[in-house]
Amino acid sequence: MTASPNHIPQTRAALISLANALVAALQSDDADTAFLEQTRQFVDLLGDTLTLPVTAMLNLDQLDLDERHELLADTLDELGLPLEGLNWNNYPELAMQFQSRAWAHFYHRFLLTHQVVTSHIELLPAPAPDFPRPLHTPAGSWLLLYAASGECLLQSDNSQLVLGAHSPALLLVPPDSQLLVQCANRGRACSLFNSAFYPPQHWQALLRSGLVEGRLQGEAISDARVAGYITESFGRIIDIAHSQSRHSQALHLNLLEQVLLLCDEQRPQQQRESLDRRVVAARDYLLAHYTEKTTVEQVAAAANAAPSTLNALFKSQMGENLMRWRDQLRIQKARELLQGSDKAVKVIAAEVGYDDPMFFSRRFKQLTGWSPTQIRDGKS
Repeated sequence: MTASPNHIPQTRAALISLANALVAALQSDDADTAFLEQTRQFVDLLGDTLTLPVTAMLNLDQLDLDERHELLADTLDELGLPLEGLNWNNYPELAMQFQSRAWAHFYHRFLLTHQVVTSHIELLPAPAPDFPRPLHTPAGSWLLLYAASGECLLQSDNSQLVLGAHSPALLLVPPDSQLLVQCANRGRACSLFNSAFYPPQHWQALLRSGLVEGRLQGEAISDARVAGYITESFGRIIDIAHSQSRHSQALHLNLLEQVLLLCDEQRPQQQRESLDRRVVAARDYLLAHYTEKTTVEQVAAAANAAPSTLNALFKSQMGENLMRWRDQLRIQKARELLQGSDKAVKVIAAEVGYDDPMFFSRRFKQLTGWSPTQIRDGKS
């Protein structure tokens, strides 16, 4: 696609118009179809093809009026902008940041509800400066990116990477990360699949292997048969995610795990076996005893290691210290029970290892951003 000379001012004008529409929608107690229609038009302007409907994620009806006002006020406050007399023409560089932060809020709620979300973006060539798409991973969630064709430029605070420069490539993005993605080659489109998910705990070692601290590192898929299978798998994932199957979430995660295993097979042997045996022992002990009142000393004894040494090693290789990792496991199990059963919150709290329901609720909100009742009621 050859972009017209007016592409950049059109994009800027659309950004400002969309920011105004979002402010109006957050101030209104009614569903704002005008905002959603403008969003769809903006996506079309960028040339993206999203398999995840914008209306599914940006469902303003999930917030009551007070929650909408709070989201608007908090987002503007983070950017240091006033609500009264707000004119986006005076802050064009902040229009995208405002929308990205507000949309991240809705995206997080959507991901919490569905646990795994996969979509496909076709990044088309455009004249510089291109419009970068923000991607992020809320606490506890991961993102798997797959450049099936073309070259995608990914940038974080401290590094950047061209994904798919020589062959199809995968990139795992850990929790609490923020990226900007755009087409890296002005002469060729980039086909990018992305899956955001809250992983089952037995995936953690698989996810952590291959991560390089402080910088992005993609994994090239040089075997054409493997690349073809991964592309086919993502297509099946998207088909299943949009189906009405009662097992759609399980099938979605199952196919995603297959992709991760294939990715792991491509890594050197020493990289695949990078977890220290003491970390493996501690992880296995916590998986077996997470509902019990376990101390760091007990886990260290089971792993045959000094408590301080094990805690530091575990955090280095698993991304969290022992007790926070155990709490994340408990909260993941609780989330599954809240969404898959009608058990009382206090019963679920006890089943995952919390004697005090109030403490459980506070801890749940600390780690997920939402209360157990919000998850139960489907408001997240």
